[in-house]
Amino acid sequence: MADFVGGVLDVTRAVLRDGGRHASVADREAASAAGAYVWVRPDAAGLARLGEWADAGRLTVPVSEVFSLADVAEAFRRSMSGHTRGKIAIRVSDPG
Repeated sequence: MADFVGGVLDVTRAVLRDGGRHASVADREAASAAGAYVWVRPDAAGLARLGEWADAGRLTVPVSEVFSLADVAEAFRRSMSGHTRGKIAIRVSDPG
């Protein structure tokens, strides 16, 4: 389980299956609970490489659903359900 918020170690432990692992970019305590704390420090060369990969189509983001701005409340409910695989996107204006 990935943690991008911090302060949720007890909650994380409660929902991990046996043998599961917790990785956090926000909570140093994860390392003390058989997890891992990861410090991410982007640099210019790494970001340039990511840009090249994006331009070449090598990076993908799985999109679960796209909602109109009028349906943002439903998108939020779907997100909060915790049962979404992929990202939920909001279309602010019509493409084109």
